[in-house]
Amino acid sequence: MPVEMKHIWKSYGEQKVLADFSLTIKEGEKVCLMGASGIGKTTVLSILAGLVRPDAGEVTGIKGKKLSMVFQEDRLIEWADAFENVALVLEQKKSQALWDFLRGEFDAVGLQDYEGKPVAQLSGGMKRRVALVRAVCARGEFLLLDEPFTGLDQGTKEQVAGYLNSRTAKNTVVMVAHDIQDAECLGARIVLCKK
Repeated sequence: MPVEMKHIWKSYGEQKVLADFSLTIKEGEKVCLMGASGIGKTTVLSILAGLVRPDAGEVTGIKGKKLSMVFQEDRLIEWADAFENVALVLEQKKSQALWDFLRGEFDAVGLQDYEGKPVAQLSGGMKRRVALVRAVCARGEFLLLDEPFTGLDQGTKEQVAGYLNSRTAKNTVVMVAHDIQDAECLGARIVLCKK
């Protein structure tokens, strides 16, 4: 069943962010929202996640779907290490098998020199990869990714894109990006957001 946003309106005080915005997202589709800063792309993700209510319009097809999200900020537990941050979303007891699994996920995104360090001590690009691994490992069938490649150099971006493509092949993904190459590396349909 597709997810549909129908005639969505949203303002924050006097600032109108979305005006009669509509979008259909097919099951298993990858969609990239692009447009100028402040145009409402993050608001679209927040409405899909149920974190923000539209002033008018409706969203259908999302109820009952398990969501995973990467926000513009990584929203990690700063005093916990990378393993602990990702283990929070897994329904497994801590074990050597779990640590081995997570180590494989971190290797897949090129994350190194992270073990035993609180994420507060990691670089921005390292934190971003921890946040992405956590979202993927949460096994949401519907992923919302706000600027997923922030802080990553080109080589790391390509590695992370490969990871996302392999781990989310059957998932629906809606992402926000400013760079058309980010959309292309995930094979996403581009939706240009305008006022």
